[in-house]
Amino acid sequence: MLKTILAASSGLALALIAASASAQSWPDRQIRMIIPFPPGGQQEVASRILVEKLSAELGQPIIIEARPGADGNVGTEAVAKSAPDGNTWLGSSVPFTTQVALHPKSLRYNPTKDFAPVASFGTTTFMFTVPADLPVKDLKEFIAYIKAQKGNASYAGSGRGSVVHLATEKFKQSAGLEMEMIPYAGQPPAISDLLAGRVQFMALGSVFAAPLVKAGKLKALAVMDTKRNAELPDVPTVVEAGYPDLALKSFFGIHVPKGTPEAVIRRINAAVNKAVAMPDVADRFAKSNVDAAEPNTPQQYGALIEQQVALWAGIVKAAGIETD
Repeated sequence: MLKTILAASSGLALALIAASASAQSWPDRQIRMIIPFPPGGQQEVASRILVEKLSAELGQPIIIEARPGADGNVGTEAVAKSAPDGNTWLGSSVPFTTQVALHPKSLRYNPTKDFAPVASFGTTTFMFTVPADLPVKDLKEFIAYIKAQKGNASYAGSGRGSVVHLATEKFKQSAGLEMEMIPYAGQPPAISDLLAGRVQFMALGSVFAAPLVKAGKLKALAVMDTKRNAELPDVPTVVEAGYPDLALKSFFGIHVPKGTPEAVIRRINAAVNKAVAMPDVADRFAKSNVDAAEPNTPQQYGALIEQQVALWAGIVKAAGIETD
């Protein structure tokens, strides 16, 4: 018995030594950061700004790979099944936390059990936007206009489970509106139909909305935040418009497969916190309507994920959104 215990202890010690040595030599090759959505979105823009600094800090190239499909589940599942060696990262955002509520039976990964949180690096807001020629000037008039359409109105959705989708469904429920969701593969391809008036509404990322509103091509009815947007200070918040529960920010962060060495996770976390504290990163983020995150630990980001899973599950249930 003693020999068995000693052998087991010896084996565990050797495994820990090997893991430590592996973590110390990491990274020794190129790193992939998978964004599970089409290219051109705000998450990819912010991630590219970030990885420039992370690559320099870690001494290896970091490649951004867009792998869309199934509302973000194709790319996310691919990361979940990747080797837990620190060389494959997931660019995580709100849909990472909503899919478990939307697909409780068919989802083939669990955001809290199959991944390890690393760090959050930024947040962003959305705006309620409409085509420039829609005859409304604020949220109150928009609600009256849509009700008058008696179900013959639609909104642009950018993936089932996205902030665009769920926030709009929550708004519909709160205001008693009927609007059909027209699905698009991300925000960029939806914008052309919104501009043309083929859809009447979209909760659009601020980075896309602000320049179009400034150019007179869209109208912004409200900012989905507790504070006004610096670029469009005349646009009221959803709180001011009477919908405080619609102040829903999106976040951007990094996850790795469960089992990735803690030393590797801590090193990535430290590099992320160092990068987002750099003034030039904060400035470039701001130009993309992204707020740099405060320094945070993997545990703090993990707690945010758990809170978001619960938040969006409540929204899915309250809005009566169909799940599998």
